[in-house]
Amino acid sequence: MTVAPVTMKDAKEFSSRYHYTGHEGAALWRWGLWDGATLHGVVSYNIPTRPVCESVFGSEHVDKVLHMNRLVCADRSPRNSESRLIGGSLRALRNAKRWNETDKRWLTEDEWSPWAVLTYAANDAGHIGTVYQATNALYTGHSSIEDYFTDNDGFIRNRRNLYEVSDRTIDERAAERGWTRHKGTFKHRYLYILGNKTQRRQRRHLLRYSVKPYPKVDDTDEQ
Repeated sequence: MTVAPVTMKDAKEFSSRYHYTGHEGAALWRWGLWDGATLHGVVSYNIPTRPVCESVFGSEHVDKVLHMNRLVCADRSPRNSESRLIGGSLRALRNAKRWNETDKRWLTEDEWSPWAVLTYAANDAGHIGTVYQATNALYTGHSSIEDYFTDNDGFIRNRRNLYEVSDRTIDERAAERGWTRHKGTFKHRYLYILGNKTQRRQRRHLLRYSVKPYPKVDDTDEQ
């Protein structure tokens, strides 16, 4: 089994079939776990909001933080598929290109290299991040609690899509799309620090989050 790029079309179709939200969400980088021509899993990454990026290493390193926004494997994927997909994609991500919208060009590796990847486990979906614990991510506590929205098909939608310069409220913009607001809960927040041994040590020293013990549940099958 290998970790290799996957198309946007395949990632969206795979996520709609196997992810609990029913969709992929916004993504800039995507990789799949392949066994020949058979796709067993998909992982995708994007850029968090500026306040989230600043919360990791500070405003001076705001461009060094990415977000793993989807990790999903087929119901019958082989054992340890998630771990293989995480490890392979994090290695690939270190050399991923990033588009500079201002200059309209791809940044080189010397100009941009990610330092860390944030990811979350949804507590309201019964997840505590077991796969992230198994792959040695740092646990940094809970995210803030935010309400969420679902569309007419019952799929969870990102509230960031409702932000715009407008006199209308978020609820008014959600209503125009037929979205419904639901009371949210916290998410478990994990962090992968990237780089070689020396770089990881230096970057951990700059980390603004406190590293905490992993959360546990009685049912070890929960993620």
